[in-house]
Amino acid sequence: MPCFIILGKLSDRAIERMKEAKERDAQAKKIIEDAGGTLISYYYTIGRYDIVAIVNLPSEEILAKVLIGIGKCGTISTETMTALLPEQMYRMAKGT
Repeated sequence: MPCFIILGKLSDRAIERMKEAKERDAQAKKIIEDAGGTLISYYYTIGRYDIVAIVNLPSEEILAKVLIGIGKCGTISTETMTALLPEQMYRMAKGT
């Protein structure tokens, strides 16, 4: 299953309502799981991004659906990267 790294920036609204963070996080996890995915790990970070999540999802189309679902909450903007295991990169480099 494809792996994606989601980088998130909290909106001012989300920061003002940090007491609701646990519930928002649970809602995001449910959106991922309802889409057939798995939340591998999730971190609050200090720096350019406020959140880093690593997820497995069936496809990029499902990723888009998940990001739209989470984005509808109005509390986060995201940037996403596809993650490849080293073995996947090695196979591609060999042309197999």
